[in-house]
Amino acid sequence: MHPLDLAAVLGGVGRLVQVVLALFGLGLVTAFSPTTFGIEIGVLERARRARLQLLMIILGACAGATLLAALFAVASPQALNTLWTGQVRALIGQRWFDAAVGLALVIIGVVRWVRARSPRKPRRVGGTDRPRVLFTVVAVETMISTTRLATVFLAVRALGTTAPVFWSLGYSLFLLGVIAPYVGLAFALHRAPGFGRAVRRLIDGVGRRDLRRPVAVGLIVVGALLLVWAGSVLVPLQR
Repeated sequence: MHPLDLAAVLGGVGRLVQVVLALFGLGLVTAFSPTTFGIEIGVLERARRARLQLLMIILGACAGATLLAALFAVASPQALNTLWTGQVRALIGQRWFDAAVGLALVIIGVVRWVRARSPRKPRRVGGTDRPRVLFTVVAVETMISTTRLATVFLAVRALGTTAPVFWSLGYSLFLLGVIAPYVGLAFALHRAPGFGRAVRRLIDGVGRRDLRRPVAVGLIVVGALLLVWAGSVLVPLQR
């Protein structure tokens, strides 16, 4: 093999590894939710069938994330083009889509910042002892979270930069990242009581804090980065 060909292959493998690691990390971020963790702690402490309840939480989180990913994949020009042609190509239409999502995230972040001035309303979730209700609650919680919208979009965006043959592997690792925190929390609660109590105190402390403004800032930053990313290509084309 020619040295230049070998370098190209190694470069492609390196980029694939970066995307895979990024997808796993985005899965971990997608799973992070004091509300869902609080539901899991309460359910596992009360439930007689802890494994079934944990399975419902995992399935609910994966179902919600997958529905979001499917919606973004259908709307993403590059993902659709890659799936249709089997070739990864940079599309101008994708940059316009990135700009639209970035602008939407900035607007949502600003709105959430403004709304953070009002007192936070406690959220009460009932009926989670029933598996179907638990599954539905976690799935809906995953889909309506603006931070999860952002992370799932970034995951779909990352998948769109790879060949379709790697999508199953990449998305499986993303879901593994989604699942890992819930399994880890359940293990800590049942197998390591001391560590589980420390984790519970940490989650309870995070849940009591008003994170609306930090989340708003995060959304604005991600949106702004998407706008800059899209603008770096679109602005020169308008000249």
